[in-house]
Amino acid sequence: MKSSIRYGQLLLVLAVLIAGATIFSTGLGAQDDAWQIVRADYGFKNQRSDVTDILKDLIARGGVDGRVAVNNQTMGGDPAVGKDKSLRIFARNRRNEEREFSFNEGTFVDVRMFAVRRGDWDDRPSNAGGRYPDDSNGLQIIRGFYGVQGRTADVTEQLRRRSRDGALTLLVSNNELGGDPVPGADKILIVVYRFRGQETATAVREGNTITIP
Repeated sequence: MKSSIRYGQLLLVLAVLIAGATIFSTGLGAQDDAWQIVRADYGFKNQRSDVTDILKDLIARGGVDGRVAVNNQTMGGDPAVGKDKSLRIFARNRRNEEREFSFNEGTFVDVRMFAVRRGDWDDRPSNAGGRYPDDSNGLQIIRGFYGVQGRTADVTEQLRRRSRDGALTLLVSNNELGGDPVPGADKILIVVYRFRGQETATAVREGNTITIP
């Protein structure tokens, strides 16, 4: 389940027109503030996955050209196969006003709308100059999450240690990923990575083998 993330200017304009928003409580001028993400989920009706962590990570790093695509790859899997899904973002501004943003599958999120502290989510060196050190040479694991429905463990370092010669092959299991974050549940591994200058995400269920690239 891999896909390069490429976005066009025309699609960004369409995304802004299509993306709906439901206001819980807001006031004049609130749109001028950046919204802090409280929670986000992706899916159809009650078939939804919590994507708060992965969305914050993508937005904190600026997405790709300032945009994050809403699709099964970037959201870490397909929670409702065959359905027209949506991304819901529940956010709060500095005035403590709350708002729900809804983006349909196939549209894009403008990262400038949201505020996420980069230091909490981005591990790139401060002197990287906007590029990962090994962009031209191979694989860079940006972030890894293992769990289910928002109850996830950060397994970024485990994945980085298992990467060899610009590639990663790993059986998705509790033993390989340092423990069971949700005992008894069928878990999923979500990996955001960069390979030869292209950033993408993939998701693999527990018991299967992940191979990147």
